Amino acid sequence: MGVVDPLIRELTKDEPSLGWFGFTITEAGKGRATVTLTVAPEQVNGNGMTHGGVTFALADQAFAMAANTVVPYAVTGDAQIHYLAPSRLGQRLEALARVEWHDEFRAMVDVMVTADGAAVASYRGMARTIRRR
Repeated sequence: MGVVDPLIRELTKDEPSLGWFGFTITEAGKGRATVTLTVAPEQVNGNGMTHGGVTFALADQAFAMAANTVVPYAVTGDAQIHYLAPSRLGQRLEALARVEWHDEFRAMVDVMVTADGAAVASYRGMARTIRRR
């Protein structure tokens, strides 16, 4: 397991969706993040493949972790995903996120999702900072 930025630890300490999806944040810092998932039976669709929404959620989680290391308290403003190949029950998915550009309020992040090392999806998102209350 790599290093996880203290802000990321704070933001996710009470985030129930991590456990619900089965995500593990293995690294997050300096504009990069890695989030993993082993595909469970309830995450597979009728075609026997990982549901696209699960793959999107994994990519979005990695995106958010990378973005928040350079633009604190950022949320998804826009995102697009390209599904490249299916993944299946029991496979280990890994989402590798990298900030490609950022300023004080926004970050553009690319994410590659792989299943056992093979490309599954490519995601690009724009993060925007939010006002904290």
